[in-house]
Amino acid sequence: MKNCLLLPLFLLSAALACGADKSTGGPRGGRLLESSPLAAEFLVTPERRIEITFLDSQRQPVAPGTRVVAVTAEPKSGRTPLALTRTATGFVSTAALPSPGETYRVVVQIRENAEARPQNFRIDLNLAPCGECKLAEYACTCTH
Repeated sequence: MKNCLLLPLFLLSAALACGADKSTGGPRGGRLLESSPLAAEFLVTPERRIEITFLDSQRQPVAPGTRVVAVTAEPKSGRTPLALTRTATGFVSTAALPSPGETYRVVVQIRENAEARPQNFRIDLNLAPCGECKLAEYACTCTH
């Protein structure tokens, strides 16, 4: 009898947990990085440059302030740190991503200031479009 009562409860909680996995994307179609106190959007431009844009609680771009960002691409050929230039709302890479067409990891480190401990974000960079949400796979908001 207990099993009959526990099974529907388990199935309901599993369904709710699966529904909670759907992530929200950035306002420009990039990957949302939930950092504290500001969120950031990781976006790969058509020229394969990385843009990091800081966002307030209403998802509007804001100035980076004293924040420091480091980005490292990790293709099969080896780790490649990307040089970044500060913009009015974040940072942009000065060079394109290495190894076009290859899927690899990109590590983004965000610090509140140069001496602060970094928040690390590991992104599996796949630029192919998702079949469901039509965003690039690295920014996909689906639950698949």
